Amino acid sequence: MQEKVAAERRYHTFILLMLSGGFMGAYSYYLKGGVFANAETANLLIFAMHISQGSFTDAAKVLVPISTFFIGTFFSEMFKDKLKHRWPSLLIFSEIILLAFLALLPENAPFTIFHVMIALISSMQYNTFREARGVQLSTLFCTAHLRGGGSCLYNAVRTKDRTAYKKAFYHIGMILTFIAGAVLCSFSSRVLMSRTIALAIIPLFFVLIEVQKDRKHGGQA
Repeated sequence: MQEKVAAERRYHTFILLMLSGGFMGAYSYYLKGGVFANAETANLLIFAMHISQGSFTDAAKVLVPISTFFIGTFFSEMFKDKLKHRWPSLLIFSEIILLAFLALLPENAPFTIFHVMIALISSMQYNTFREARGVQLSTLFCTAHLRGGGSCLYNAVRTKDRTAYKKAFYHIGMILTFIAGAVLCSFSSRVLMSRTIALAIIPLFFVLIEVQKDRKHGGQA
């Protein structure tokens, strides 16, 4: 029999989310002030550099997405606890609405609005979608995938274990997908400018369909 796996634990769901994550990360950096609104480790480094240079105003701006990410994680835990199986679909739907809102804002809208929205979306997504097929995966950044891919590949070569090979390719696939999302954003932003964020909705739309279908039909893999 085919194994039942919830939509939020399927690998192709993570691929779609990673495509959107790479897109959003590149968007906030290319078009909205050189801030990685969905990668807070990079922002902490930028924050520290601004502090060391005495650029306290710039440091305060970077602190906004960092704080928002922290708050979003707190609330995602609360929503998961209260909404249970309804939470993933409500989260993806909310992401789509917020990204559509950002796409409609004028080009001269304050960068902070974009930083807050993307950080909020990212933190909730990262804290909700954590694992696919028993493999810990991130939908926003690649450091964990570089570590996981290298570790699993070594174990695969050493033990000839097919499962280890599969896990290594999971991580490598996520890295390549993240790069693809960033590249797509770079090219599309030259034509669409700020409105290019609307393209990040497309993979999320497919995830929403998958999650909703899963709720109705019991999560066939």
